[in-house]
Amino acid sequence: MILSAKGLRKRYGGDPGVDAVISADLIVGAGEFVSIVGRSGSGKSTLLAMVGGLTAPTEGRVQLAGDEIWGLPEAQLADVRRERIGFVFQFPSLLPNLRAIDNVALPALLGEDVTPERAYARAQGLLARVGLSDRMTAFPGQMSGGEQRRVVIARALINEPQLLLGDEPTSDLDEETEEEIFALLDNLRREENFAMALVTHNHALAQRADRMFEMRQGILLPSDAPRAFVAAPIRRPEPPAPKTPAPVGADAGARDFEKLGKTLWATAGRIFAAAALMFVVASAANYGVARYQQYELDAGRQRLAALEELATSTLQSDIASITRLGEGRYEVTIYLENTKAEQPIYVMSPSVQGFVQVGVGWQEAPLTPIEDTTAAVLKVTGRQLYRFIFEARLTKFTELLPHYMHVRFSNNMLVSPESTPTNELFQRVDNYYVYLKPDNVDDATIAKDVRFPGPPPLWIWMPPH
Repeated sequence: MILSAKGLRKRYGGDPGVDAVISADLIVGAGEFVSIVGRSGSGKSTLLAMVGGLTAPTEGRVQLAGDEIWGLPEAQLADVRRERIGFVFQFPSLLPNLRAIDNVALPALLGEDVTPERAYARAQGLLARVGLSDRMTAFPGQMSGGEQRRVVIARALINEPQLLLGDEPTSDLDEETEEEIFALLDNLRREENFAMALVTHNHALAQRADRMFEMRQGILLPSDAPRAFVAAPIRRPEPPAPKTPAPVGADAGARDFEKLGKTLWATAGRIFAAAALMFVVASAANYGVARYQQYELDAGRQRLAALEELATSTLQSDIASITRLGEGRYEVTIYLENTKAEQPIYVMSPSVQGFVQVGVGWQEAPLTPIEDTTAAVLKVTGRQLYRFIFEARLTKFTELLPHYMHVRFSNNMLVSPESTPTNELFQRVDNYYVYLKPDNVDDATIAKDVRFPGPPPLWIWMPPH
C-alpha cells in the first residue's frame, strides 16, 4: 500500500465555515491506478492537494508508504513532495525561460543527493521515452500543448516517485492528444511501477482505471455507489367526524327519497360526463405545463453547463511575467486568454490582491493596477494582459524555498458570455503562486543553498495549492 488517507476533511472560513471535503477515505496500492470524477467545485482538487502534501487537512491523516506526512516539519514535507510524489496539473506549468531538459531536471537539482550530471542524464532519458528526443532544447513557447504536457510528465517522474497525482492533466487538450497523453501516463505507470491517482472530467478515460471514485459535494464515493435517499414519512389526515343529520319528519323524508330515486341516474350521468371533460382538460393543461417547465429546466441546465465550461476551460489565466523595479517593487503582468476567440468572453470587475506568506498565514502587500487595465468589463477575444505594481517590502517572510518569498496573487472575477448579463454570471477565483526573489539577497548567497542550471531566476511559477 502506497497511499492511505483516512477521514480527510477540509473546512474553509470560520464557524460554521464551508466543508470542501467531508471525511474522505482513499487507499491506493503499489502500481495501482485510481480515477476520481465529479463536477467542478465538488472537492476533487482539494482532496488531491491534501494527499499530495500541498494543503493541510482540517481533520484526518495521510500516510505515504506507512509514513504520516502531515506530522513532518515543513522542510521534510517539501522533501516528500519533491522526492516521493509526482504532480501533473491542469495546465503545463513549465518555466518559460528554461529549455525542456532544464524544466525536467530542475526538481532533481533542488536536492542534495543527485549530481547535475545524473539529473540531466535521467531527464534526457525521460524525454526520449515520452517521444521528445528531438525537442530537448526547445523552450515551452516553441512547443505544442501536447509536447508541453509530455515535458510535464517527464518532470513529474524525474525523482522516481512512488505516487503520481494528476489534476485534470488533459482537460485543455483536443480529443486525440488527450487520448495520447492518457495512454502515455498509463504505459509509464506500468513500466515504472508507480501508483497513480487521476482527477478527470472524462468518464470514458476514468473508467480505464483499476478503481473509479466520484466526488459529490465533498463526499468521495465508489462510482457505483447509489445515492443516499431517505423517504419522508407520509402523514395521512384523520378522517372527519361524521355529522349528525338534522331530524326530519317521516313524510318529508319519504318524498325526498322518492325524488332522489327518480333523478339519480340522470343526474349521475351528467355529473360524470362533466367531470370526465374537466379531467381531460386539466390533464392536458398539466401535461403542457409540465413539458414547458421541464423544457425550461433543461434549457437552464444547459446554459449553466455551457457557462461553467466557458468560465473554467475556455478562459485561461495565470502570471505572464514579473520584472524587478527596485526597492522591493515589482511589475506583475497577469494574462486572460480566450482559447476560442470566435466567442467573446466578458469578465466583470476583476479584483486582484497580492499576499506574502509570513509564518503560517498570509500578509497582504500593496498591489496597484497600471493604467486602465482593470476596467469594469473586459472583453476577452484572445490573450489580454493587465499589469500591476507589487510592493513587497517585508523584512521577514516564510522561506519554503531558501531565500525566496512565497507569494500568492488572488484574482476574483465574474464571467459571462454577454456584455450586459441578466442572471447568467459565473464567479471564478484564481490563485497564482510564485517564489519571488527579494531585492536584498544576491545570487551568490542563493546559489550556496539552491542549485539552479543557471543564475537564480527572479520568480518561479508554482502550481495552485
